Amino acid sequence: MRLRRASIPMRDGVRLNAHVYTPRQGSRVPAVMEITPYNLDHTQKDGLEFVAGGLAYVVIDVRGRGDSEGTFGPVAQDALDGYDAIEWISQQPWCDGQVALYGGSYTGQNQWLMLGQRPPALKAASPAAAYAAAIDIPRGGVPNLYHYKWEAGVWGRAIYFQSASFSGFWHPEILERLNAGEPAWKAAEAFGIDMNDDRLRFIDQPAYGPVWADSYSTDEQIAAIDVPVLTVSGTHDDCLPGTLFHWDRFEKLASNEVRALSHLVIGPWDHAGTDSGYNRVGDLQFGPAAQVNLKSMRIAWFRHIMLGEGKPDLLADRFTYYVAGVEQWRSEATLEAATTGTVARYLGSTEGPNDVFHSGWLTTEPAEGPDYTITIDPADRRTIELELLPRPGMAPDNALFAPSYNSVLMIQGGNDPTNAVFTVSLDGEGLVYHSPPLKEALTIVGSPSLSLRIIPDSDDADLSLQLHEVRPSGDAIFMSSDLIRLSHRVLGGEPQLLVPGEEQTVTITEFRWCARQLGVGSRLRLTVRAVNSALMPADPHATGEKGVTSIRVLHRASDPSVLTIPVGGNQ
Repeated sequence: MRLRRASIPMRDGVRLNAHVYTPRQGSRVPAVMEITPYNLDHTQKDGLEFVAGGLAYVVIDVRGRGDSEGTFGPVAQDALDGYDAIEWISQQPWCDGQVALYGGSYTGQNQWLMLGQRPPALKAASPAAAYAAAIDIPRGGVPNLYHYKWEAGVWGRAIYFQSASFSGFWHPEILERLNAGEPAWKAAEAFGIDMNDDRLRFIDQPAYGPVWADSYSTDEQIAAIDVPVLTVSGTHDDCLPGTLFHWDRFEKLASNEVRALSHLVIGPWDHAGTDSGYNRVGDLQFGPAAQVNLKSMRIAWFRHIMLGEGKPDLLADRFTYYVAGVEQWRSEATLEAATTGTVARYLGSTEGPNDVFHSGWLTTEPAEGPDYTITIDPADRRTIELELLPRPGMAPDNALFAPSYNSVLMIQGGNDPTNAVFTVSLDGEGLVYHSPPLKEALTIVGSPSLSLRIIPDSDDADLSLQLHEVRPSGDAIFMSSDLIRLSHRVLGGEPQLLVPGEEQTVTITEFRWCARQLGVGSRLRLTVRAVNSALMPADPHATGEKGVTSIRVLHRASDPSVLTIPVGGNQ
């Protein structure tokens, strides 16, 4: 293998720094390209594996990061820079003229932007865990400080994920601002981040809409994509909603010919697992079948597309997914085909307080019961104080994603699937519902939805929703979640404010996709709670809430609240 540095010219004269890995024998081969903000020193393993697979690998510092010239703005220039880099690579003597795209998270998102440019030499793309702005973060229209934590890690030209992004620094800084009556986002200024209009939209314009258009290819560009895509995510990946958002646009807009050659894979992985294929998330161990050499699969697929070789065995159909619990891979022609029906569970209540030990019920028939109340108090710091506590036994190997601290946001994203701390510690800011123990196995495949019959006392509220399996042992296993500002419950639609003091139904449809079989004796647990966390504080500067607000959840036989659960066939 050879490693060479290169300086790749862009159309405006800026030059991007690259590491080029090629076979030593000097033959012309297809190339794989990645443009990253995360610097190049950690990429040698990828280079070795791609070259061993008969491909060249070109990894490039994004504009303004590492040793590349120019000014960094997340994905701002990546589409055009990607086009120019692809064309440069295709003309090099070690390349056979074919280029494929590779990468995950940020470098999954920017692949969709490059695909929209249709570079002539581009032949395939494989975005993993592809972030989608205002779909993953912010999510559901809830203001979110996570992006500033991420920017602190890529501030300047180096990487600061173990220092400036560390939760142990950020959470106290946020709490200090809140206790001083300042906007929570002021914490970002302590890390040297200039809060310009582009950054403030994560707070003041957090819902998906036209303000985020610069983060996406247009519908016309997606429709014109003329190369196949292999996209990968996991049921515990923070960016699963974004991955599926990109895929849904592609499915609706791209040609039948291109779609027929494309694949979606969802394993039981977290964000890092969409690269490693490792069969463990936090404290949750999956079966041996869950461990997949995803690099080898991608190399085989690139060779299938660019060199006409056989397709990887895992890609039996266009959509391949892993069902936890039975520990099996299954395949369907489409994502939608994996869901074969739904079952309804109605929210029921009993007299007395509601918490994890005195919960409401998920029943097969609607029933009359007393109301429950969710209280949202911006001044209540107990959830944030819980997030200041380190998560016992969890290694802080990645300050951004590892659950080294308790975190509502990380639990919502599935990163910490056995941590039920924010269900156990509701402090009056949420409700819990349990089903009776299952008498037969239930295979959940798809995206749940929830209709709540409520009486709010304000015109908006932010809610965290979590769905768990509770095993006979008492262990709770994360399955799905949603974050939602209720006025933004229709994705991309006009805000629909609540009517204070009036009975009304809100339907929440953007739960995370999941695939798990619950065994006999397991129970379903639904948690509905206020968000009010360090990275998503119930901050009057962000939410407009002027004080304590509440939502009464009604339990009416004639007009029930209902959890709709997608199910998949046993195969």
